[in-house]
This record gives sequence, C-alpha cells and structure tokens, in this order.
Amino acid sequence: MTEPTAVDDSIPQQRQIQPKLGIFDGFESYRSPSEGDLARVMNAGLVVADANVLLDLYRYTEQGRQLLLSVMAKLGNQLWIPNQVLVEFWRHRLETVSAPKASAASAIKELQDIKGRATGVLRNWAGRFALPEDELERIFEDLNSGFEAATKAVDDLVVKHAGPADRDTAADPVVAALEKALTARVGAPLSPERYKEVVLEGQRRVAQKIPPGYMDAGKGDNAAGDFLVWSQILDEARLRKCDVLLVTGDVKEDWWRRDNRQASGPRQELIDELSREAGTRLYMLTPRQFTALGASVFGIDAAETGLDDIDRVDRSREEVTEEVAETLQGEWNPSAVEALLEKLVTGGYEDRAAVIRWAADNEGFVSQETIRELCHYSPEAKLNGLARPISRFTTELQAAGLLPDHVAPLLQAVYDPNYSYVKASGFRLHVSAEPLVQALAEAEGDDPE
Repeated sequence: MTEPTAVDDSIPQQRQIQPKLGIFDGFESYRSPSEGDLARVMNAGLVVADANVLLDLYRYTEQGRQLLLSVMAKLGNQLWIPNQVLVEFWRHRLETVSAPKASAASAIKELQDIKGRATGVLRNWAGRFALPEDELERIFEDLNSGFEAATKAVDDLVVKHAGPADRDTAADPVVAALEKALTARVGAPLSPERYKEVVLEGQRRVAQKIPPGYMDAGKGDNAAGDFLVWSQILDEARLRKCDVLLVTGDVKEDWWRRDNRQASGPRQELIDELSREAGTRLYMLTPRQFTALGASVFGIDAAETGLDDIDRVDRSREEVTEEVAETLQGEWNPSAVEALLEKLVTGGYEDRAAVIRWAADNEGFVSQETIRELCHYSPEAKLNGLARPISRFTTELQAAGLLPDHVAPLLQAVYDPNYSYVKASGFRLHVSAEPLVQALAEAEGDDPE
C-alpha cells in the first residue's frame, strides 16, 4: 500500500488571483455616456424607437416632424423597431390623430358650461339689485363676446398647430414617411407559444415591480406591453451582439433612473439584464436628446424651432409623469379610460361600459330611461348601485398610479327639479372623459382584428 505524500506546511498554497476592479465595474449605469459612445451606437449599434416616438410625429409641427424623420433615415440598418412597438402604434394611431380636435371640443364644451354658470351668477346678482334689463344685456353682450373670441381662438390654434389628422392611411403623410423609413427594419412577431410565455413573465414582473412595465399595472391584460417590447429588444441584441440605444418618450420610473425627479439614465436592472443576456450596453435618450445628437452626428441642419417643437412635447409628457395629480387637475386620461372599460367588461359589468359609451356619443348625458333600457332594469328598480363598480375600479386605477387621488367621478348624478327633487334625472360623463371614450370607440371600430 502506497504511503500518502506528506504536505509541507512550510510552502504557502498558491492563492487564486482576484480580478482588479475599477470604480465603474458593476456600476456601469452611473457612467454618463459621452457623445462619442452614443455616436458609435448610432453608426454601428442597434437604435430602437418606442411607439410613443412614432406617435409623436402626429404631435409635432412640420419642422419637428421632418427633423426627426431625417435623423431616422440616416440611421440605415441600425434603426430597428420591435414588432410590439408597431402593435401599439396601430392600436393608438386613431386616438392620437383625433386627440387635438377631441381635446379642443372638450375645452370648448367646458367653456360653454362655464359661460352658462356665469350667466346664472349674473342673473342672480342683477335680480337682487333690480338691475335694469338694458344694463344686464350690455354685460351679457360683453360676456358672450369674450367666450366667442376664446372659442374661435381654440379652433384656430388647433388648425394651425395640429399635426396630420387623416384617418385614411393612404393619405396620411406620417404613415407614408414611416413606411419608407421602416421597410425591412421591423422585427417579426413572436410565435403564439413564445408570446404567451413572454406575457406571463411580463405579468409576473408587473406584480413584483420588476422593470420595465410595472407602472402600467392598471392596464389589465395590456400591462405586459412594455415587457413585450423589452423582450424583443433583448432577442435582437443577442442576435446582433451590439450595444443598444433606446429612444423613448416614456419617462416613468420603471424605465429611467431618476435623480432629483429628472430622468438621468436607464434603470440599473435594465443595464444589468442586457449585459447578462447579450453582453452589451444599454443607452437611453428622449426624442429631443436623440434628434439633437443625431443631427450633430449626421451633419443635418437642425433649426432651433424644430428642436424646440420636439422639446415641447417631451416636456409636456415629463410634467404629466412627474406630478400626475397636479397636472391633470382631476381629469381622466386615455390609459385610465381604456383600463376602466376593460375592467368593467372583464368583470361582468358590460352594461356599465355600455352606459359610458352611450353617454360619450350623446353629449355626455345619459337619462334614467336610457340607463334602464341599456341595463335591463325594471321601472321600479333603483339606480343606487349603478356607479359602484365604476367607483371600485377607479380606486384600483388610483392605487396603480394611473389616476390622481382627487380625480373627478367618471359618472356624476344629475338632479333636475323639473324631473324630481330626490331622484337623479340621469348621469353625466366627466367632460375630460367624453372625447377619450369616443376616440377609443373609433379605434376599436377600425381595428382590423
């Protein structure tokens, strides 16, 4: 039997050599990218435009729109669009096209409501002081003149500043420009099996607040949309083995790291995930940052007015995202309206959704009689519970961050003394929601699916 070899304890064992790390190793997201880094990605990496970037082409003036399209054209094959981005573009195109006129109509309707209230205040005041009728008429003439001027100004400004608003894709200049820019640059759709797998993972991440996408928790089945985009970016980055520049107007915290409320780079988790999956680096820019840098990199003459136009849209979105409660002033927004209607339908309250849609199509008001017909209520049935599921789902949307805590009720009971002093004559849809429900109905009606 062989004797074991004795170990000489006097000889130190060779130690494993540890790598020497630097200040940014493991903390790459904190390194501010240089213009050279970003220019390199534009010339040799993967540049991805989010759906909001494409939809913003409808919100820009002609100068801003052409400037962004010029930069996109210079990217060549570096430009790539995930299939899910186009899904969202087509889903929201009609809503975006209709938004300027719809919001103007909402503003004008609210001005008329204010005018009506002002007229009542003046009549009450004049009655208490027995003001002569001719004196009161002069005040009303001034009041009407002011409201007419404001209404005309709203209409004129919408015509002057709104982007292309053609529902016909054959006549839409934005669709024509994108068709040219994105030929052979859109990813293929996921297989049904892979799609289901990614959606389940996206829903898991939303529930556990893993970026990206958890800020869309109130969107129901559409909450996994951001992760679908991200998953397709990861797949393409693995295939190309190159760095990624994501251009997005989505400034929510599930995409961006925020310092003093300012977006200052992609989330560390996203940088780490791309590094693990593809061995490459993630960069992110807003549309304004991307357009300004792209114009510099590719030698495009960028008029300051065009950049200011893009910056205006960026800033308006940033302001809404940073402080929803302050900005919306109790108003509803497209995502919340869509999510609420979806919750009503999937929750077994299709009749409430029908009431909301009917009100939107009939100047915002739905009568007791129409409610009974839509909901199949008997003439004796009370309508006390009509708004309960709407209120419950509204609370859920507030908890998910889609609505401010002080949002106005979507349906408000209307009491008309000519009808009854104790029973509501019907319900009125909040003025901010009326055009949003209409736009959503139009989009669903034109959806080829």
